[in-house]
Amino acid sequence: MQVRDIMHADVKSTTADGSFADVAAVLHDNSISSVVVMDGERLAGIVTERDLVNLVADGEDPRSTRVGDRMTTNLDTVSPRTDIAEAAEHMARLKIRHLPVVEDDKLVGIISIRDLSNWAVRELTGGHELPDLERSQAALSAAVEVNRAER
Repeated sequence: MQVRDIMHADVKSTTADGSFADVAAVLHDNSISSVVVMDGERLAGIVTERDLVNLVADGEDPRSTRVGDRMTTNLDTVSPRTDIAEAAEHMARLKIRHLPVVEDDKLVGIISIRDLSNWAVRELTGGHELPDLERSQAALSAAVEVNRAER
């Protein structure tokens, strides 16, 4: 199983000039937990729910704070052909919840730790005669590790 089999291709994005209030609306309206930041066709960063919470906790105004001022710019990415277990281990090692999927220097999707967990649970409980135990275990272990790091 590869990342392309579970990634979301309909990635929501913003620009560095947008406000955190705009990002909050996109997160809310789409029931998602991250928005990628684009500079034209180039992936420039990411903003997550946690970034928004930290901004408010720091006393900043989401309406006047530009995305470019607080977005995460040091991004790791994977290819659509990356094995799911490898992506899960990558996310656990880096303690990240969202991983942009890039092919030929273009953003083609995104996966979250939730996507990996949901896939693993479906794989283990879906009645498959031979569930993908190795990859399922890696995905669930990654979710546990990322959640543990947040505490």
